[in-house]
Amino acid sequence: MTRNPPFLYPYTVKHSSRARYVHLRVSEEGLIVVVPTCFCVSHDLLPLLEAKKDWIAETLAKVRNAVSGQGKEVPSVVELRALGERWSVTSAPLTRERLFAENGTIILTSDFNENEALIALRRWLRQKAQTHLPPLLADAAKRRRFAYLGLTIREQKSRWASCSAKGSISLNSRLLFLPPRLVEHVLLHELCHLREMNHSKAFYDILASLDPDAEKNAAELKHAWKLVPCWARACF
Repeated sequence: MTRNPPFLYPYTVKHSSRARYVHLRVSEEGLIVVVPTCFCVSHDLLPLLEAKKDWIAETLAKVRNAVSGQGKEVPSVVELRALGERWSVTSAPLTRERLFAENGTIILTSDFNENEALIALRRWLRQKAQTHLPPLLADAAKRRRFAYLGLTIREQKSRWASCSAKGSISLNSRLLFLPPRLVEHVLLHELCHLREMNHSKAFYDILASLDPDAEKNAAELKHAWKLVPCWARACF
């Protein structure tokens, strides 16, 4: 295992065969450094990080403040772009269900405190994902003649989806917050791994043949976490 050069802030290094330069990304997960495959991490990375340390510190502080300030708020609206749905959120006394959702309105029992309300909303989101994401993947696979072994719906912290070497695909429930075009791109990306379990030129050639806007969609996907509200990013 290669040790990362020491630095004031923790970070994760990701090698990319498509990267031509070093890219720094900051999210609620921390600092991510994307480097070309030929980049010498042990020798060249630390000076670069030191030169950018003021920007890194400022950006990390902004992200952490945004998350801490918004993460515990119960939303008034939930927009599921993947499904073209917009749900209003309210509370009222409920006798049977603790959460009732119908006709674009989510009613939370007024007995809930904020934490309980958010947990209920996240469970509702997962149920929506378990209902709607499998048919989307099945349809995408059928139209392109792919066959996958199985599907699981999870709540990954930093990945939209994954594909195992055995052909099982895992999708992030937060995909429901993305527009349909980006969801389709994620599905196709994972399906292409059924033929190429890597990110080689052959893989990207297959992906481009299925998604002509693959590069544009991939670039947008890097910033798509901003579409996921903070309340939905917490673990279940």
